[in-house]
Amino acid sequence: MRPNLQPLRSATKSSVALAIGLLCMSTGGGNAFAASPENNAMRSVEQAKTTVKGIVLDENGDPVIGASVVDASGKTGTVTDANGNFALDVAKGTTLKISYLGYNTTNVTASGSTLRVVLEPSNHELNEVVVTALGIKREKKALGYAMQEVKTDGLTENKNFSVANMLQGKVAGVQISQSGTGLGGSTRIVMRGLNSLSGNNQPLWVVDGMPISDNSNEQASQWGGFDYAGAASEINPEDIESISVLKGANAAALYGSRAQNGAIVITTKKGKLNQPLRLEYNGTLDITKVYSPYDYQNEYGQGTGGKFDINSKMSWGQRLDGTTVDNWRNVLYGDNNYSQYALTPQKDYIKDFYKTGTNYTNTVTATAGGQSMRGRFSFTDSRADDVVPNYSQNRQYFDLNTEFTSKYLDLGVKANYMHEKTKNRPSQGEYGVMVQLVKMPRGIRLSDLENPRGTGQYYYNSVNWSGPSDNYSNPYALTDPANGNLMDRNRIIGQVNATLKFTDYLKLTGRVGVDWYNDPIKNYNTLPDPTSTASQYVNSNLTNKEFNADLILYFDKTFGDYSINANLGTAVTNSRNDGLAGYSGLFATPNVITLANGLTQTVSEAYSKKEIQSAFFSASFGYKNWAYLDVTGRNDWSSTLPETNRSYFYPSVSLSAILSEMLKLPSWFDFWKVRGSWAQVGNDTNPYQLATYYYLWTSGDKNSADGDKVNPNIIKEYMSNVKALADLKPEKTNSAEVGTEAHFFGNRLSLDFTYYNTQTTNQILTIGLLGSSGYTSKHINAGKIKSHGVELMLGGTPIKTKDWQWDVSVNWGLNRTSCDYLDDEVSRYTLGSIRIGSVVVNAGGGYGDIAGKAYKRDPQGRKIVDSNGLPESENDKVIGNILPKWTGSIGTQLRWRDLNFSALIDVRHGGQFISNTDNYACQQGTSARTLYGRKSGEQIVIDGVTEDGQVNTKSVSAETYWTSIAGSDGIAEEFLYSASYVKMREMSLGYILPAHWFANTPIKYVKLSLVGRDLFYLHKAAPVNPEGAFSRSDYAQAFELASMPPTRSFGFSLNVKF
Repeated sequence: MRPNLQPLRSATKSSVALAIGLLCMSTGGGNAFAASPENNAMRSVEQAKTTVKGIVLDENGDPVIGASVVDASGKTGTVTDANGNFALDVAKGTTLKISYLGYNTTNVTASGSTLRVVLEPSNHELNEVVVTALGIKREKKALGYAMQEVKTDGLTENKNFSVANMLQGKVAGVQISQSGTGLGGSTRIVMRGLNSLSGNNQPLWVVDGMPISDNSNEQASQWGGFDYAGAASEINPEDIESISVLKGANAAALYGSRAQNGAIVITTKKGKLNQPLRLEYNGTLDITKVYSPYDYQNEYGQGTGGKFDINSKMSWGQRLDGTTVDNWRNVLYGDNNYSQYALTPQKDYIKDFYKTGTNYTNTVTATAGGQSMRGRFSFTDSRADDVVPNYSQNRQYFDLNTEFTSKYLDLGVKANYMHEKTKNRPSQGEYGVMVQLVKMPRGIRLSDLENPRGTGQYYYNSVNWSGPSDNYSNPYALTDPANGNLMDRNRIIGQVNATLKFTDYLKLTGRVGVDWYNDPIKNYNTLPDPTSTASQYVNSNLTNKEFNADLILYFDKTFGDYSINANLGTAVTNSRNDGLAGYSGLFATPNVITLANGLTQTVSEAYSKKEIQSAFFSASFGYKNWAYLDVTGRNDWSSTLPETNRSYFYPSVSLSAILSEMLKLPSWFDFWKVRGSWAQVGNDTNPYQLATYYYLWTSGDKNSADGDKVNPNIIKEYMSNVKALADLKPEKTNSAEVGTEAHFFGNRLSLDFTYYNTQTTNQILTIGLLGSSGYTSKHINAGKIKSHGVELMLGGTPIKTKDWQWDVSVNWGLNRTSCDYLDDEVSRYTLGSIRIGSVVVNAGGGYGDIAGKAYKRDPQGRKIVDSNGLPESENDKVIGNILPKWTGSIGTQLRWRDLNFSALIDVRHGGQFISNTDNYACQQGTSARTLYGRKSGEQIVIDGVTEDGQVNTKSVSAETYWTSIAGSDGIAEEFLYSASYVKMREMSLGYILPAHWFANTPIKYVKLSLVGRDLFYLHKAAPVNPEGAFSRSDYAQAFELASMPPTRSFGFSLNVKF
């Protein structure tokens, strides 16, 4: 607790010095000295004095209370007040020394202007405290496993709408992949390889010690749907104080069955004791623009065989040479408002269709604290208009964090409310917006498509260059609000905690937390294609609730050379999901948006509930602050497992030693630690996998050929076609790691290295059955997945002077995941598939192999060509793998006085994916790859041999070649690309404005920054966006399904503290 310091007066010099010295010690400051009247008099004779005023701030721009401010002689000094201010009478030009515990001492020269001093944290590796599992604070040196703290100062400066995306490139060995679905899309996070074949491979998210939901309402598929971000990514970055990444089972073992894939532990900001009211404003404005990396041809238009054909769906027609043609709106829809036009090359469809996006955020924060209470309140308004026409996502956050503390009892209440409104989220997959732009023949004018509503009999329908079609859509119709959607999310994350302090080493803490959100969602299809039979209105309501509570007894005491830090606790997690949806079918009366207006009204309902009860303990034994032994254990009881298997115990043990405290090392060797650990965790399953459940519905669709014509309103009952496993067991992961940390040359160089190995058994799989069994599939426990890898973190400060500092950091990670075996009944497990390929795991093979059609080759690897001059192919061949060989990043920060530049380069090497942008563009003839072979006399001769080994000499046209190998059932190998890239992920240039500019205002600190995100690729191996997955599912990483074009954002941020 820091006292509110006031000016001190005393009759004697010794009493003043003693009083101020004690106060400085109690506030964590260094020594301070007061100038006596006698000394002041003598100095006034020597040199005229002036009153120097200033403010002392920490690295975040917050005032430092009780910092020591003394002159070079050490005879005159003071301490900063509750606002970080100081005033001292010294001679102009005097050197002032400012110090505070935990920060480097800073020297400044007294001048006539108001001084602003920003203290830098000292390197405190030996005593650094970090947040670990269950929110337990530990000294970092005592940990026997790898964990990484993410610097959060840049989160509020260089923002993204997803907190998960903001972690990209900042954690060694963690693969973070944003999807190619744009604003509000999902992010895939993989720590130390993939452990589960059928379960969730995402990490657990924890806020202030309590887990929160990371569920996603929906994940897109090949056939459409929407890609929703995980719920955890919605955390307000303005409220984040620190982020600890607990990699793998060893660090997160205390979370039991939820920690198989590691954990991301977030601690939110709080007020400070003895702090007067402080206000802070933080604002950002970002501009987002698309850029098209794919190379389209712009020479040949709609048609086939080199001739224009208004009914053709492809771009194999004549040259765009200005020939006058009929307008498709007139010919296909009878719209006389559109006349003939000249076939000419068009501008870039991608850049012209997508607009400039804007995103601005404004946050106001108030913090205050007294002797026994402290609090923080923040409000954030964030609004994003996306590059997709009519798509927007707005959020408002209200956050309140209060704490009461006394000698025997601490109480805390935290409440966070978020309101999010999303309008017209674009659909994905085969019928998404980008697919339509890729397939659209060159020469079609966007101006003819821009108003998608037809006339006459088509007034309540959308029109398209293709004519009425269930495969081709007008991209403007897909983004029109008449065919849009609306989601209005309300979310509450709340926590109440109380700590009873029996002694200074024994306390009992109880916590209750809830994460609740409700999503009313409306989907409209009031301007459909004339061929559409889809429901024109869907009104749904989804509710997710997660309740967590725990009770933990803490013991922390030192006995001479020995220390013990232990806890014993119990916890319960209860999650529930409810869903209700109504479908109108086709409207009886156009444009009347109600369920009652539907011709075939139907309803669906979903419900699930799950509970995990737990008991756990942990103990850390230390010796002389250089050797530590940790032991933990947790037992979970899961409601989703059978009674005989629902109880399972997960232990862990770790050992660490500070060798630099044990051995005499060279003076340049500052710190050296070695560590090792072993842990066992697991994963249960989804609810109702043990039950034989039933489907109930009516088939009263009188317009459907499959409807029940005799008894359309009678309830039908169907038994599940999946055979349950009565003896279902939880997945089990064994994980071991060893590592070392070292610091050199006055902490100017640092290294952290880890090797890990994991094995997961009892995979919960669903495999097919013969129809004669009465089921189509069944659940089994089978398989063993193995992962191993290394993680490396390097940090350095090549330059460090009074005015200059240059910091460099490197993160690097390598992982190999494979399948040791599956089961006697199955040698291959399919993770997922689309028409052109699938992602599989073969027994004895790698995790995430990509299988599809491949070129048929002879023993020398040459393509085999048929009698028509076209390549032959083979089905279901492994042609690639989704996993990278390694990932890494390089970060740099350069500071000159109050000017700061930072940049982050994100790197991925290896892994492959299939590009459907390239696939469909080649099939349709819109790709620049299809130009060769169109001119008179040009033909394609495939470099290959015939079946009997003769060199191929048969030639084919470009149209014949590309339409034979491309398409939804094309040769996947042709469109397989490396996912490697080097990307400028972040860049910022910030300047702290001079304090004297605001000398007569309540403003204490102002920082203005220019920021950029996802700016450009320094290198990429693919002709399309290599970050183009359509969801965060493992198998989706193999397919760029005509994803959104990549975007770059740039803007500025402003931080003002009062």
